Amino acid sequence: MLRWCRNHTPDGATRHQSVGCILGSALVLAFTMTDAAETPAQRFAHTVQAMQGETLLDTSPPSLGAAAYLLAESFERGVKDIDRYVYFAKVILQHTLNLAERDPEQAAAYRAAAVPMTYNLAANTWIGWGAGVGAIKDRHQRLGLEAARLNVELAQEIGLGPERRRNGYWILGAHRIAAGDLAGARSAFETSAALATEAGLATGALMATGWIHVVDILDGRDAAAALAAVEAQLRKETNGNFLADQYGTALDVFGSQAAHRPEESVP
Repeated sequence: MLRWCRNHTPDGATRHQSVGCILGSALVLAFTMTDAAETPAQRFAHTVQAMQGETLLDTSPPSLGAAAYLLAESFERGVKDIDRYVYFAKVILQHTLNLAERDPEQAAAYRAAAVPMTYNLAANTWIGWGAGVGAIKDRHQRLGLEAARLNVELAQEIGLGPERRRNGYWILGAHRIAAGDLAGARSAFETSAALATEAGLATGALMATGWIHVVDILDGRDAAAALAAVEAQLRKETNGNFLADQYGTALDVFGSQAAHRPEESVP
């Protein structure tokens, strides 16, 4: 396990690696001092029990949230192994949700920590960014869609404000485009725009409106002029070029998918 950490942790993780090496040495010492009559499972359980104060075993909401953030950060910084990312993101998310079920007093905090986890999992499994289209498989996209749904539900359940909930509806709409559910995508983007307006975020509302036009274009409607008008407005805003450019990228990705999608047979 220590060899895997050396090869695959992102830059700047040397300090954590050193902690891991020290911890590994401590574990070896602990094993040699344990009663030889114990089973391997018993030895492991005793070691874990002795380490309860160690931060590496901290399962508080902030610690799990930080672990998920570091995982997503390493993925964004170039460790583009989608299978590995999805596996560990799913494990952290499932553990967080399980702890929310088992600890009523901390349930809201665990679910709050799960909100960004679900968003990042959904965002990193969406092919509409234009990157990793071939690497992201159907199974990843199905999990991403479910993560987007969960994001919306968790944000509603813990009472997040419209400024936070709008992003969940946006990524839900994005995944519904990928799934071919254009009506569902349009509905999600409309909700995202409404929440952004409620939160007083004019740029966010404009951005979501542009995605409604993207859906209309993919659905065969004449919305190119409306989308161009939104793009022109967005380019005047901070980070507006990125937001505006993403429309064209998504149209290229999903327009190409639609062109290669077999036509449904007419009964």
